[in-house]
Amino acid sequence: MNMATAMNITSAQEGFATATQSGIYLISTSLLYPVIIILFLLIVWSLIALGRFLYEWHKRDRDFVALERGAFKARALLDAKDLDGAFEILSEACSTKYVHIFLMRLAMFRRAHQSKKLMEVKIEKLLQDLESVMTKRLESSRFVTRAGPMLGLMGTLIPMGPALLALAGGDIETLAKNLVVAFGSTVLGLVAGLVGTFISLVRSRWYEQDMSDMEYLSEILFGDRESEEGFELGIFEEFDLDEEKRYSQRLRHYLGKMNKGDRNKLREAFRKKGGQTKDELHETKE
Repeated sequence: MNMATAMNITSAQEGFATATQSGIYLISTSLLYPVIIILFLLIVWSLIALGRFLYEWHKRDRDFVALERGAFKARALLDAKDLDGAFEILSEACSTKYVHIFLMRLAMFRRAHQSKKLMEVKIEKLLQDLESVMTKRLESSRFVTRAGPMLGLMGTLIPMGPALLALAGGDIETLAKNLVVAFGSTVLGLVAGLVGTFISLVRSRWYEQDMSDMEYLSEILFGDRESEEGFELGIFEEFDLDEEKRYSQRLRHYLGKMNKGDRNKLREAFRKKGGQTKDELHETKE
């Protein structure tokens, strides 16, 4: 009785093992064709995405100096209540897609609302919305970065089962076919992942720059107007440095012809006014 029970248990275990192996084999082999199809779709996506990336790279011409100067000029026009002129200058100065969208939406809102507090809230909302749009645009490439190698590994492991069975049965032709599919799937998955990684990394850097530019622009355009130090600095940076150097030379030459008393009076006047030429006056005195 005990011997019969043991035989029944052993037979049940063998049956369960056979059923499990058959089920795993059936499920895994049935996944092979969907995995191969998805890998082909990822390769097609990679080619299209790479073309779009190259087009975006060709159109992207970020000139921060021109953008900064345009922002300072636009702020002066905003102070003068020339809204159309301000945003026209900014539109000509900006050269990236999302910065242009930010300025256009800001201009539309500015025409309808003049409240400073509401404007600050709107700017923050626009920045968050555009950041979400950028993140959504990066999601597809980030997905391919992770999914490509995973699907490639699945496409490699699934044919290995039939390949081993063919090897055990001496069927070399079936073994070779399965190995070709296995190694080819690995290559397709790695290529798709490589393209996705490259696009994701470069676009992430681009969009971080765009977010920084938009925050900087909003601070220049709608920042605290009680302190004009930064605004004056921005206007001063637009001067021609060569022209400024020639001006300083002429000023030193003129001061050199003055007597000591007149020079001291002029220096004192500049000191009271906060003039920018007191260094030249000191140098001339020495």
